[in-house]
Amino acid sequence: MAIKPARISLQLYDSKGGGGTALTHVAVDDSQLLSAANSAVVDFATAVNTVSDAGIKDGFFTLINDAVARAPVSDVEIGVGAVYDFSNAAILPRTYGFLISAYKAALIESNGTIDITATVQAAFVASMLADVLGGTHTDSDYLDLVEGLDAFRTNRKLRRRLRS
Repeated sequence: MAIKPARISLQLYDSKGGGGTALTHVAVDDSQLLSAANSAVVDFATAVNTVSDAGIKDGFFTLINDAVARAPVSDVEIGVGAVYDFSNAAILPRTYGFLISAYKAALIESNGTIDITATVQAAFVASMLADVLGGTHTDSDYLDLVEGLDAFRTNRKLRRRLRS
C-alpha cells in the first residue's frame, strides 16, 4: 500500500448559466479499485449537496502521477500542434479529433503533412486503439475509437508567426 495524491472535482452550474468547480485534494491508498474511486466521487457530491444549491453536471476522480513529468524541449510552443483524426463506434461513424500539443517537428513531412503509417505515428495510433484498464480509448461521447484516419497540423500559432 502506498499513499498517492489525487483530486476529486465536481462541475457545478446555476440556474442563470454560471458554472464553477468544487475541488478537493485527497491522499488515497493506491491499491483501491475504480469502484472505490467512484464511491469517493459520490460521497463528495453528497457532502457538497448538503451545503450548496448548485446543480452538478458530473464528477471526476484524478489520480496524480508526477513520475511522468519532464521538461519541454527548448524552443517548443504548446500551440503548434497536430490533430489525429479517429473514427468511432457510432451507428453513423463520426470523426473524433485528438489534439497533440507541441507536436514533434521531426514527424512532419517536408510537404507539411503527417504520415500516420510511419513508425512513430503508427505506434501512437495503435496505442490509442489499444485496451486501457480493461476498456478502450473513446471520443468525448465515450464511443470506442476504432480506426486512425489521418492527421494534420494545427495552424493557429503558425498564422500568428506569419503576421508577426
